[in-house]
Amino acid sequence: MDNLRVYAYAKLNLTLRMVGRRADGYHELQSLVTAVDLADRITLTPAEQGIALVAPAGLGPPERNLALRAARALLLGERPGVRIELEKEIPAGAGLGGGSSDAAAVLAGLNELFSLGKSLSELQGIGAGLGADVPFFLGPSPAWIEGIGEKITPVDVALPAAFLVLVPRFRCPTPEVYRAFDGLHLPLSPPWLGGSARENMTFTNDLWSAAVHLYPELRRVRDLLSNVAPGVVAMTGSGSALFAPFPSRVEAEDAADRLRSRFTGEIFVASPSAWGYRIQR
Repeated sequence: MDNLRVYAYAKLNLTLRMVGRRADGYHELQSLVTAVDLADRITLTPAEQGIALVAPAGLGPPERNLALRAARALLLGERPGVRIELEKEIPAGAGLGGGSSDAAAVLAGLNELFSLGKSLSELQGIGAGLGADVPFFLGPSPAWIEGIGEKITPVDVALPAAFLVLVPRFRCPTPEVYRAFDGLHLPLSPPWLGGSARENMTFTNDLWSAAVHLYPELRRVRDLLSNVAPGVVAMTGSGSALFAPFPSRVEAEDAADRLRSRFTGEIFVASPSAWGYRIQR
């Protein structure tokens, strides 16, 4: 059997609203999320038995990698086996969802490779046990996300043609940012109700104040991006990546060129994707 390549796309939280705190410590959120075509590349090669992961050493122990855990959760045993080769392009720990996207791409890819016949809802159920963002990447984009990430509603909204994304050299660990959000007693947003609210792209993020409290350098990154962007600048997830929408990819690329001598982190131009992954034979 031939191997299979899957592109695992990044995501941007176009709107991220914190609307509640649960007794178990998790936060209720509302978020308009889109996949974008900045992608990790995953190659799945059938093996007689066993599940193996080949990935950059900087990602840490393979046992903790969501791509490996996804394969084990889906295949359950040692047969059929698979070799997973992971090539990273999505920066880790920047709010772009790379680990969750890798897990979703492995689930979808193995379902295709071995003709397992799992439905979207079955794959999303497995994905939910791996991470809150995984179910989103298994379905169409953009989507309105609620709860702790488990409530997903695909939406039909007009998106910008491209986004310019800046990823600073530092990262904003998600648990730290959420603890800061609570510790600063930042107010919750009132939940949006009804179908029209979920289509409101305000490009705001309720975690910004907590993230910038912990990492004041984010203000400088925002100012740099604001100087070349035609509109608002926002943060995705709990940071540290910031993004700005552009009416065309050419304009986003031009703005990126103007920033390269002034920004020491990573710069990406990405366009919206209609799905969280793409399979290529």
